[in-house]
Amino acid sequence: MRISALDIRQQQFTVRMRGFDRQEVGAFLEDVAEDYESVVKENAILKEQLATLEDHSRNITEHERTLQDTLVTTHRLTEEMKHAAKREAEIIVRDAEMRGEKMTEAARAEETRLKQELVALRRTRAQLVEELRGTLARYDRMLSSEAKPETGDGAP
Repeated sequence: MRISALDIRQQQFTVRMRGFDRQEVGAFLEDVAEDYESVVKENAILKEQLATLEDHSRNITEHERTLQDTLVTTHRLTEEMKHAAKREAEIIVRDAEMRGEKMTEAARAEETRLKQELVALRRTRAQLVEELRGTLARYDRMLSSEAKPETGDGAP
């Protein structure tokens, strides 16, 4: 059973013959009621402060937890980004190597084609030189035969 300040103020005692002085008891009860009322108000204020501090403490704890989660997430994301960048770099290097190999292959194929073309051109040149020599030799023979004096034997 809780006693309130009003209960203290309204408390009645039976009067007996050699009892306490009523005014003195009344004044004491009034003082007790005021002190009790003050203690109850202070207790309510302290409970409110405690609730506020507990709420604040919960908020701080939640913020700490959120910050910790954020740090863990940030660390994980950083690691994932590092791995992704490493994989991407490896892909870029592999792609560059493959393109380099293809370019080297294409250059070798072009070199082979050019060498074959050069061989064909040399062969064609040699044939043309040979044909030109043959033509020159024929013209030389024709010129030589026209330049010889004719002998009377009917030979050209």
